[in-house]
Amino acid sequence: MRSLSVVRPFLVSSLLALTACSSDTTAPSGSTTIVSIQNFYFYPFTVAVRVGASVEWTNYDPVSHTTTSDLGLWDSGALSPVAPGSAAGGSFRFTFMQPGTYGYHCSIHPPSFYPGFVGIVVVKP
Repeated sequence: MRSLSVVRPFLVSSLLALTACSSDTTAPSGSTTIVSIQNFYFYPFTVAVRVGASVEWTNYDPVSHTTTSDLGLWDSGALSPVAPGSAAGGSFRFTFMQPGTYGYHCSIHPPSFYPGFVGIVVVKP
């Protein structure tokens, strides 16, 4: 079995290449793109936004999660789980002001134990 440290960079670079080849669905500046947290995954895995756009993560799982930047740029803290009878749990919004590619994860359920529980935000000028 391959080590995650070998497979993960390949997987991330492959997914970034696929994203670059797709049609431009980049969210405009001032808009908000929604990412759902469900079944220990971020949906969609990759989002593309323009500088000045926001991403909002909402927890739909019955346990708490976070959205935490791999570079320490943001940390939502624990997003509350879905309460019985509720449609959604806690939410967190972050506005991106610099172009770049930003990886993130759930710090409660780290990639070392949940390797698919990661995401990418691509911010274009």
